[in-house]
Amino acid sequence: MSGTEQQKRKMTPEEIKKKIEDLQKRHEAVVQKKAGLGGQLQAKKDELAAIVREVKEAGYDPNKLPAERDKAQQELETMVVDFETKLIEVEQAVAVFDKK
Repeated sequence: MSGTEQQKRKMTPEEIKKKIEDLQKRHEAVVQKKAGLGGQLQAKKDELAAIVREVKEAGYDPNKLPAERDKAQQELETMVVDFETKLIEVEQAVAVFDKK
């Protein structure tokens, strides 16, 4: 019997009692679920705050991480190219020395 059908006919006191008990159980289940989800949400917020704090302590702006990453990558690539250039110079100098 659907909820609409139940509303059309009168419920017996026993049906009302059972319905109230069912509603109370369902309500308690929802309250417990909400409390559990609230705890999970708070745990995730705490984790996020810890990550933001760690990023800031590392000297980065959490709102600009992609730009910070790109900047760091460009700096690293520049350093690699510079190192390779100097290494080639040293290798050439060693080759000249080895020929003597």
